Amino acid sequence: MAKYAQFSDVDDFASFYRDEIVPAIDADPDADIDPRRETPSYRWLKQHYSGFVERLRREYDLSPGEFYDAVDLPPESGADDESPWGIAHQPTITVLDEYIHELEHDRGRAATTVGPRRSRLKTYVTTYSDVHGADDLLSPLLDEQQKPDEIQRAKEVFRVLDDELGTLGSKRKYVSVVKNWYTFLEETGRAVYNPAANLLKRFGWDEEPRYDHPALSPSDLDEMLAVATDDERFLLLALAGWGLRPVEACELHVDQLVLDPPEGEGDVPYIEFQAGERKNARRTRNTVELLVGVAAIRDRIRSLRDGDWAGYLFPSPERDGPISTQTARRWVRDVGDRASVTIDGGAPKPKMGRRTWYRLYRQQRPQIEAGTAAVADAQGSTDAGVSERNYLDERTRREARAAAMRDLVQDDLAAIFDAYL
Repeated sequence: MAKYAQFSDVDDFASFYRDEIVPAIDADPDADIDPRRETPSYRWLKQHYSGFVERLRREYDLSPGEFYDAVDLPPESGADDESPWGIAHQPTITVLDEYIHELEHDRGRAATTVGPRRSRLKTYVTTYSDVHGADDLLSPLLDEQQKPDEIQRAKEVFRVLDDELGTLGSKRKYVSVVKNWYTFLEETGRAVYNPAANLLKRFGWDEEPRYDHPALSPSDLDEMLAVATDDERFLLLALAGWGLRPVEACELHVDQLVLDPPEGEGDVPYIEFQAGERKNARRTRNTVELLVGVAAIRDRIRSLRDGDWAGYLFPSPERDGPISTQTARRWVRDVGDRASVTIDGGAPKPKMGRRTWYRLYRQQRPQIEAGTAAVADAQGSTDAGVSERNYLDERTRREARAAAMRDLVQDDLAAIFDAYL
C-alpha cells in the first residue's frame, strides 16, 4: 500500500502516478484509455486509489484535474490536442476561450488566478459532457422553456463533483467559477438565464466555510526559528513577517524591493509588485510594507551578491531561477518537524505563515477603514471604498496601513524575528 503521507511534495505524487497508476491503467481491461494520452475518470481513480485522491485534496487542496494540470500530465479522459477543453462543441470552446481571454487581458487577473479558474471550468464542462452525453452547453441557455431542465442538469453535474471536491471551500470555489462563466454568457448575449445562480443555496453550501489552515502562533514561530537554517528563517520572515503568499515569497526579486523610499514616498520600506503580478490583481494592493527584517534583507542581498546571482532572494541551486513552492513547503515542513511543531495534528505549511500576518491585519482593518472614511467624508464621498480606490494614491494607502500595523507587528513579530535574524 502506498504511503502517501510520506510524499514530500506534488512531484512525489506525479512520480507515483507515472510509476504505479499508469501501469495499473494499462493492466485494467475496464479502463479503456491510453494513459500516455489521457487520464482516468475520477470514479476510476477514486475506486482504485482513494488515498491518493484524498491526500491530494487534504494536503494540497488539489482535485485530480488540478493535479494533472499542475504536473503537466496528459489531458483528462476524452481530451486531445485538438480540444484543450476536453469537449468537441466548437461554439462552446470559443466562448470558454473568450472568457479566459477577458480575464487575462481585460480584467487584469494574474496567472495564478486564471490558471485555477480555467482548470475548474474545464472540470465542469467535461463532467457535464460525461453526465449528460452532450458538450453543447450553449443552446439550452437561449431557450427559456429549457430553463428548469438546464438548472437540473447543472445541479446533477455538481452532484458528481460533490464527491470529488471534498471541502466546503472547494465546492464554493467551483460554483463561483461556473456561475461567473454563465454570467459572462448572459452579459455577452449568449444566455437568457444563469443555471448556476442558486446552486450554493440548493446544495446547502451557502454557509461560511471553515478554512483548513490556521495561523502559526508566536510560540510556533519562535520554536521554528530556533532550529531553522538561514534560508528557512528568511522564508518564515517573508511569509509571517511580511504576509507574502508562498509563490510571492519564492519569486521575490531584488528589483521589487524599495528599502530606501525616495523623497515624497514616506519612510516605510516596501515591496512593489507590477500590475497583474498578484492574485486578485484588481483588488489587491501592489505594495507590501516591510515593518520587520529590513536589516536581514540587506544582509541577505550582500551574501547573495558574492556569486553569480540573478536577483532572486530565494535562488534555486538546481535551476536558473527561484525555488519552487514545493521547495518552500518542504522547508516549512522540515523545520516544523525539527522543532516538534504541529498544527491541528499536521505539519505546518507556508500559507499558515501568511495567515499569521493576516490575522494581525484583520485586527487593524477597522482602524485603517476609519481613516479612509474620514478622507471620504472630507471629499464628500459616502463610500469609503470608492474613496480609497479612486482618490488615495498607493503611497498614502501604504502609509496608513503601516501606521495601523506598526505597533502590532512590533509587539507580536519583531521581537521574535529580531532574536534570530
